[in-house]
Amino acid sequence: MPGLALRFRRPWWTRQSQLWRLRHPHLWPGGSFDRADQASTIKYALLRLPKAERDVFVLNRFRAWDYLQIGRHLGLTAEEVESRFAAAIFRLSQMVDFIESL
Repeated sequence: MPGLALRFRRPWWTRQSQLWRLRHPHLWPGGSFDRADQASTIKYALLRLPKAERDVFVLNRFRAWDYLQIGRHLGLTAEEVESRFAAAIFRLSQMVDFIESL
């Protein structure tokens, strides 16, 4: 489509203007967490993943489904599932590292 430009948007937790969300979590509907508690931080980061990546991550890690089962359940190929899982791991590690650096 001519004239349609894709724009890369950085995640909110990497934008300086959005750091207030981490400093004052009670002011927004995202909820709060204890940065000293690793499980709480990971749960917080997991809930902020895009739904497509979160679904694949949860089904693989918590339900112990393999890529083929997840693919059949979500209507994806195994390669797409693997790609979404890798993206979820990458985003989670970025988010947790950023939160722990504050």
